[in-house]
Amino acid sequence: MSGMQVTTLLRAVRGRVVPASPATAPPAASDPVPVPRPALPEPLRPVLAALDAGARRQVLAPLDVPAGRTVRWGTAAARQVDGTTCGAAVLGMLAAAGDPVLAAWLVTGELPAGAPVPPELAGVDLPAPPSPHDPDAPDWFRSPGGAVVHGAATPGQASAQRWGLLQAALHRRSTRRAVLGVLPWPLSLGTPPWGAARVARFPGATYRSVLVDDTRPDEVDDLLARVDAALDRDVPVPLYAGGDTSGGLGAALPRHVVLAVARTGDSYRVYEPGAGRVLGVTRATLRSPSGPVAALGHWSHLAWALLPVPRRA
Repeated sequence: MSGMQVTTLLRAVRGRVVPASPATAPPAASDPVPVPRPALPEPLRPVLAALDAGARRQVLAPLDVPAGRTVRWGTAAARQVDGTTCGAAVLGMLAAAGDPVLAAWLVTGELPAGAPVPPELAGVDLPAPPSPHDPDAPDWFRSPGGAVVHGAATPGQASAQRWGLLQAALHRRSTRRAVLGVLPWPLSLGTPPWGAARVARFPGATYRSVLVDDTRPDEVDDLLARVDAALDRDVPVPLYAGGDTSGGLGAALPRHVVLAVARTGDSYRVYEPGAGRVLGVTRATLRSPSGPVAALGHWSHLAWALLPVPRRA
């Protein structure tokens, strides 16, 4: 028997926050033309030319993998570092999907001279690219702060460690001043949606956090129509998922973050950072939850979303 979600209570207090479907919104909000990507920075071109086809694809289209397959930086799976960094992993993947300089750094460890430094790396202790591999190097996937001995890691370990450094940086940024705009949100509680919206970055869009009560099918339909409109413009959408009180009070909170990356008809492709894979889920499953969903990190309910707001020229 299903229980109650905290978002249902918040919705009763706050009222409706899901915007109307684009079908009833101004025409510009549902424009299906893809968001134009910035031109490749010239300093990045020789870096790309030196990569094999697979690595180039990771830089230019990291989420362009078939459903069920693992997203990788080099040979490293793009998984969240620990149980608190799903939101940071999604923010990192969102930024890298729109910024090939950041994706190239994740794959190669290089920031080309003259290329713009991604804002996610501001203040990060950037390690040098790895030296030839040391079989006794530690497992950097679980050690996001170990920049000092990055050079002793294998290439796969080095990519995983850079991915960990990025997650740690975004976790700090998205939780800073997230309580009443002044105090930090506890890192142990993950990434709050409003903090994630503040630092989410993708070309041509800013993001706003929207509470979702999936016991109201009309609001879920309007939300998914907004998600559809964004994906049709090639703009990914972060989604928060959770359970309900049948699994205890803690399960009824927003617990996990995933990234909707594409759709075909009524099916979605979702980057799930716990598995590091792109997984499929149907509209019907999101609209009428009935149990754990792999694409939602084995949670059952939509709880929050970061909806892109097109930037005006």
